[in-house]
Amino acid sequence: MTLNPTAENYRVAVAAYEAGRPSYPAEIVAALPLAAARCAVDLGAGTGKFTRLLLQHLPATARLVAVEPVAEMSARLSREAGVEVINTRADAINLETGSVDLVTCAQAFHWFDNEPSVAEIARLLDPGGTLALVWNNRDDRTPWVDALSIMIEGYAGDTPRQRTGRWRWILKDPRFVLEKEIVQDHPHRMRRQDVFERIASTSYVANLPDAEKAALRDKTDNILRESGLGDADEVVFPYVTQLFLLKRA
Repeated sequence: MTLNPTAENYRVAVAAYEAGRPSYPAEIVAALPLAAARCAVDLGAGTGKFTRLLLQHLPATARLVAVEPVAEMSARLSREAGVEVINTRADAINLETGSVDLVTCAQAFHWFDNEPSVAEIARLLDPGGTLALVWNNRDDRTPWVDALSIMIEGYAGDTPRQRTGRWRWILKDPRFVLEKEIVQDHPHRMRRQDVFERIASTSYVANLPDAEKAALRDKTDNILRESGLGDADEVVFPYVTQLFLLKRA
């Protein structure tokens, strides 16, 4: 199985991803079974936004492995003490069967919601282990955020996305039991100039021609200005964070 071609676009979106994407609410991290974890795997770790939170809260003796197929995304994370980085796909993780207590997928599972990857997750997890699916979703209930989403959705095509819901089949997979779902408002204060970086960090926008990106930057500025935000240097970007905790049956 090869990496989705659109995911390859993240190779040129590392800086935009770091600047434009939020971290995750403390309540989400607190809901994870971290205290007793001997080994945790952050799958689709990207630049390590969620991995670094795990590193802060796992026991000092726990093993933490970040799995990320795009080496450019994980390059910064590979310098983080206490984190092992493996550049591979979700269906080809060379760890021992049943050796993992917690697998997290933050902003990632929709990229590999396929049988080979789920079989690999199930193989890794010790019986009773936990799979945590986490997403920060743009809160389209806010008109200007909805306008940004509409602006970029025309470029999406058939790119895997959380909002399509195609990934939800795992919630009924017999290998797992859905234990808990948490929905948390997550306003993210950011520099105004980084709002476009958030747009540019989207996989299907990252590799657009420079002229097209420039046009999108102008449209983004217009949307912010017309929203009533004026020329404020800071913007509160509303997100809704979702956590699905599944127990390995």
